[in-house]
Amino acid sequence: AAPPRAAGAPQGHLGRPPLGVDGIPPAPQRTRERPGRAGRPARLALAAALAADLAASLATALGPGPATGAEHGACLEGLLPPQQIACLAKAAIAAGEPRLCLEAELPGVRWPCVALFADRADDPSLCGILPESEGVPASVSHDLCRVQLAVSRRDPALCDGLTTPNLSDGCFFQLVETGGDPALCDRIANPDVRSVCAFDPEAVE
Repeated sequence: AAPPRAAGAPQGHLGRPPLGVDGIPPAPQRTRERPGRAGRPARLALAAALAADLAASLATALGPGPATGAEHGACLEGLLPPQQIACLAKAAIAAGEPRLCLEAELPGVRWPCVALFADRADDPSLCGILPESEGVPASVSHDLCRVQLAVSRRDPALCDGLTTPNLSDGCFFQLVETGGDPALCDRIANPDVRSVCAFDPEAVE
């Protein structure tokens, strides 16, 4: 049976593709088949897989020389969502103002932008500035932001206390898959997810 989904949560956050209202295109899929993973439930990916992809690619996209706060308006037009995230995050970091991220129309641009700012500012509490938007509850955006931070900072403490169904499990799962402590599998509540949780050395090559 499909796992419960928080009301208003984007369909794409429970598995790829499509990603629905977020507008974030899916990351390239691995073509390699890994033993024992063929029947993995779609919920294992959750938003944690998206968060991991963004953490890896957008942290590099930020790089040196961020845009100035005055330039952030140019981030809102003519760019695909991943480019909007990187552009707005640069502008927000340069201006020291995370609320610049909230000027994006799509929730799937807002929460990754805030997560990147919060990571740079070393302040996970900034995820709390995210409002309800486009039918996505504020609590879902807060949790997605924390998952991205957990993966990018390799901090399992940020996986605790998430209120969106399955996100804590997906967060711990993704940490292990990307090179975290295999003991984190024991913190996964769902037995189906826990049974396929295992460190994948190829994920960190």
